[in-house]
Amino acid sequence: MIETLRNAVAFIGISLVDALIMASRTPAAFLGLGSELGRIAPGYRADLVAFNPSFEVVGTWIGGIGWTGEASKTSERG
Repeated sequence: MIETLRNAVAFIGISLVDALIMASRTPAAFLGLGSELGRIAPGYRADLVAFNPSFEVVGTWIGGIGWTGEASKTSERG
């Protein structure tokens, strides 16, 4: 998915904000999960991906549990 974001921004000229909406909010709504996924907001599941300006993934959170590439750095966050 990160490659798709990078390509949408670099080659199509879509803003990063619009590309992120297309990759998160739009699919969640299509699947009927728009009330629990696709946004960073209270009551939504904390499934997140952090990436740097070069579109390299530096961390992920699934259900609020984070992973940064090293098992010792896994932590629960709300």
